[in-house]
Amino acid sequence: MKFEKLLIKSVDDSLKDTFGEIATEVIYKHLEKNHSLKQEEIPKKLEDFIEGLEKFFSSGASVVEALILEKLCSNLGLEYPDKECYSFVDYITKLKNTY
Repeated sequence: MKFEKLLIKSVDDSLKDTFGEIATEVIYKHLEKNHSLKQEEIPKKLEDFIEGLEKFFSSGASVVEALILEKLCSNLGLEYPDKECYSFVDYITKLKNTY
């Protein structure tokens, strides 16, 4: 599976596992309406995705980011090093370059 598809799946699974199906749809609608970001565009527009999460979740966005990264690492068969000091975008870029 291509990295981008795996990232989209990891985002989707993390949101659904944490918030449920209906709330996940609300989050996607918020991203599309307020940030012109469709689900399939997330890998190409990571900064917009993070901005959308921060506007939606406020200080809770970092927790959601960590859940997504943990799921992505799991899907890639990697261990999630939660002590790393990378930003979400930097970490995704690093994973993409090593995948």
